[in-house]
Amino acid sequence: MAETTKQDVADYINSIDENMVLEEGEWALLQEKIDPQLAKILIKLVGDVWWLAKIRENESNDHFD
Repeated sequence: MAETTKQDVADYINSIDENMVLEEGEWALLQEKIDPQLAKILIKLVGDVWWLAKIRENESNDHFD
């Protein structure tokens, strides 16, 4: 059995439509609770997930478009 890599995990997470998984208000809660430093740490664990990268790059934690 092949070893699962961080990139495999990131690819899987990136393939999920967050609008189909998260309930109303949960996306805003994620943005509010996960600060850029925590996003950097999570990226080290699970790979370059797009929404973690957005939080990491958004040092002021402003809402995304």
